[in-house]
Amino acid sequence: MRFLTPAAAWGPWGIAAAVLVPPLARFVLPAFAAAGEMIARRAALAAFAWAAAAAVLVALLPDQVRFVGDFLLRQGTVEVIEQPAVLFPQALPLDVFLHYTVPLQITATHLLDANGAARLLGAIEAALLAALAVAFARALALRGAAACACAAVVLFGGYLGMFTGFSKAFAEMCVLIALIGVSAVRALRTGRGLLPLGIAAAIAIALHRSALGVLPAVALVAWLTLRRAGAGAWRRADVLLGIGLPVATLAIMGPRIAGTVIGTDAAIHFAPADVRAQGGMLRAAFAGARAFDLASLVLMLSPLALAIPPLAVFGRLPRRLPGRFAELWVLELLAIPFVLVMPFLHPAQGLFRDWDDFAATGVALSLVAAWLVGETLRAAPRFAWLAVAVVLGVASPAVQWLLVHADATRGLERVRAFVTEPPPRTPAERGTTWDYLGIRNYRLERYAEGVAAFTRAVETEPSPRILQEWAVTATMAGDLRTAQTAYHRLLAGSPDNSLGWLGLAAVSMRLRDVPEAKRAALGLRRLVPQSPEAAHILDEIARYEALQADSLRRAAGR
Repeated sequence: MRFLTPAAAWGPWGIAAAVLVPPLARFVLPAFAAAGEMIARRAALAAFAWAAAAAVLVALLPDQVRFVGDFLLRQGTVEVIEQPAVLFPQALPLDVFLHYTVPLQITATHLLDANGAARLLGAIEAALLAALAVAFARALALRGAAACACAAVVLFGGYLGMFTGFSKAFAEMCVLIALIGVSAVRALRTGRGLLPLGIAAAIAIALHRSALGVLPAVALVAWLTLRRAGAGAWRRADVLLGIGLPVATLAIMGPRIAGTVIGTDAAIHFAPADVRAQGGMLRAAFAGARAFDLASLVLMLSPLALAIPPLAVFGRLPRRLPGRFAELWVLELLAIPFVLVMPFLHPAQGLFRDWDDFAATGVALSLVAAWLVGETLRAAPRFAWLAVAVVLGVASPAVQWLLVHADATRGLERVRAFVTEPPPRTPAERGTTWDYLGIRNYRLERYAEGVAAFTRAVETEPSPRILQEWAVTATMAGDLRTAQTAYHRLLAGSPDNSLGWLGLAAVSMRLRDVPEAKRAALGLRRLVPQSPEAAHILDEIARYEALQADSLRRAAGR
């Protein structure tokens, strides 16, 4: 909230807090109850209204900070038409199709750029998530304010940030987790729903390896549904396809997924060097500030997730309908694999930046919270006014999360605070964050800020790329001495970097440091004998030296 305007920070928070006062909540309750009745009675209209609202929300609040995960890298892959297999060899075919092939086709029309294509896809997917939130409330047969609260809990989470321009499979995983939740409840209640459940699971497996986490819940739903339907259910086409599709997809994609998990994830995400240095996965799981970061992450992704334990224990759930609890068990089983892996998953750029890795976890937790909220409100109608607090309590932080990323200046201030304020962060987190700040400020043409960020980045990660970007940014900022220093450091470690020699020669010429410019141009010509840039610079130096010699002769003659 400190990185929002006062109105954006305290306005939504104040309203959400105010409706915890029963008289105020009851005053506005009819409007929320009417929205819930629309869900129950006019499903198509409600789904359209919620879908349109979600699409407009994410479209109006695009991510201008572009800090999360691989945002800049993914977008850059489309912009420069780089082969995704080079940068993302672990990406599955459906991920590549949705986030590389399709955007390339869209950008080829010249109607949208790479970011616009990602935002268009995100708006469509946000609309789908909203429609599924409505479908979840309908699957639970909720009415009135309880239905409105249930749908809101599913829709409003930090994972809405996945739909504001980020181009990665975790966005679709959010939608698929919601579809699995809806289909599971329908299958358990009506015996129909295995086909959409199987389709969703199959698509998820073809999309991202994290989909392995949905298999226990999908298997449990299939077993419970078939047991209730009897032996004859196996003759139904929807049952055969619902079970066969994910099994077949897993058989096809399983070897590749297993190879990625064993080869890439084990070394990079579960047991990287810093984890091994801390004594292994168990010790590193909650080391330092990590426990607090995990709690913050859960709260950001699913605002009511921390209410799940007290609701499950103390909520007025329908004990007289024990069969209803199978739904809760399935939803919990959908969330448990994702939750259990959270402490042991160490994203390459840290939890603060790579929170997209856990977006699907947030949706799974929201489904559990929504079920508990809906059933509790249904069982206690005199507390219906709490539905207002629930809706605003999840919507306010979710919208604020979008707002802070829609403002590049304030969003970058938040990122900078992460590495300049307590608690201290690991060298890897500091290095990648300063690197990002340098790149983003450069692209925003804030060159002085970019130089300051790269100066800090090279303290922990003096890679050739960062050193070169530091030099280029300093050149654009007019800080030629810093640029020269950066090129010196780059060439000390990478003497065969032709661009480094060229940059050093150009910067040194602008500084009138002729000996250094000549040394750099000769270094470039050594690497690239036919370099026209080296020849041009050496010609300029020759003319300059001739003029200097002529001036000296004239001075001596006088």
